[in-house]
Amino acid sequence: MLNREERKLLHHKSKQPTLGRGKPDEGEGFEGDIAYRKIEGSGTVQYIKQDGSWVAMSSSGTMPPKRSIIKKSEESSSISTHSSLSGLLSDDHSQYLLIDGTRAMTGNLNMGSQNIGSVTDLDVDGHTTLDRVSINTTDGVFFVTGSNNVDFRTTGSGQYKLLIAGTCDWNTSVTDWDNSGAFDLTSVGDITIETSGADTDKTILIKNTNNDTSTFNGIHLKVDSQGTASSQNNILIECDNRASKGGGAGIDIRSEDGILIRTEDPNLGSGSNVQIRASSSIDLGGSTTSISPTIGVPERVKIHGVFETSTLYRPEDDRIITTDIGTNTAGGNTDSATGEHVRFEAIDTYNLIRAMTHKATGSSISNGSYVSIVDGDNDDNQLGTIWRVTIFYKTASGSSNSYFQIWHCYASLSGSLNVVADINESVSGSDTSAVTWESGAPTGSDPKGIKWTNGTGSDVSTFRASALKIQSASDF
Repeated sequence: MLNREERKLLHHKSKQPTLGRGKPDEGEGFEGDIAYRKIEGSGTVQYIKQDGSWVAMSSSGTMPPKRSIIKKSEESSSISTHSSLSGLLSDDHSQYLLIDGTRAMTGNLNMGSQNIGSVTDLDVDGHTTLDRVSINTTDGVFFVTGSNNVDFRTTGSGQYKLLIAGTCDWNTSVTDWDNSGAFDLTSVGDITIETSGADTDKTILIKNTNNDTSTFNGIHLKVDSQGTASSQNNILIECDNRASKGGGAGIDIRSEDGILIRTEDPNLGSGSNVQIRASSSIDLGGSTTSISPTIGVPERVKIHGVFETSTLYRPEDDRIITTDIGTNTAGGNTDSATGEHVRFEAIDTYNLIRAMTHKATGSSISNGSYVSIVDGDNDDNQLGTIWRVTIFYKTASGSSNSYFQIWHCYASLSGSLNVVADINESVSGSDTSAVTWESGAPTGSDPKGIKWTNGTGSDVSTFRASALKIQSASDF
């Protein structure tokens, strides 16, 4: 049994704060006692014993979790409804996030494998790294704004893909597309590259500045129907709706090397035409860097400078080839100031072809040998045909040994020619040189036709002859 002094001393000692580790046991101490305990994760925690339980009052670190306070009464009743607790609005636990967002994080938030859902606005200030990002625009527009660049890039062999099911409206004030490798723009639908709605001068430039030393296609425009029946896949270069004419070329094709326009390799063996047409005049010029356009009527195709026509074609319906332009710009058929003739009916093509001169030359022609003037392939011995043959020959040096002959050949019967000597035949008395006709197809070295035979008795050193077809039986 404790005496009175011992009980007084023990009671006095219980009122002193105690130190220790871990939360005090509920059986220790008396009502109102204070204890300081080292709690892992919370530092030094001050406890007070209240209603038979040790209650944490403060901490040098994070407060330890509380448990429900059960008040004891004479009937041993307790609080079982959370809303009946007192101090619910007090911010006694600073280690927890607040749902109103007023407490800032003091460290990184690790979501583990969990998601953050139902975010209305996300304001990220600073560098942000996102892996495996999927942006869903069901609830609104994906909008990027700010004064800094928006940089999309991949490293290694990764590909950047922009897949849009609907319309892609690329609206930028300046677009600079730099590509270090091959670039493919592919679509199964229409592709439109345009400047639209601008009321100032704007240019679409497709440019290749490749300076490789080989020959290659710098810019290649191609359509391919892949042999599909009835598919006419075209290339159209069009300048349209120019209200003002004469202000420059609507389409200008320029090259410092040649320009090739061609149609080739048609399907089914059918040919393809090249058409050059204009609602006014067409001007062509070679060997020059500038030509003046044709102004006035009638509209025509004008070739500036020297040109060559290798073949002149006339349709088979015997229409006349004509250069009749009708009238000049002054309204008449001749220019009254210069007398320049502006109306010309072309020469009858039959007469032009048949009035042909055949020429023959020779040297060292021995006596008795002949020279063919008109061979059998070019003969015309139909009834009414007339040839005029002129001959010059020389037997030795000196002008006295030069001779001249004129002969006429005419067909009195179809299939044969009569040869008659013309006037001014300057030959010696013993000279039997003559023109003869030999009908029949050419055989071997004998061409048949009109021939001259050397009958001078000596070699002819120089021989010149011509045969002019004056008229043909079909000219009439």
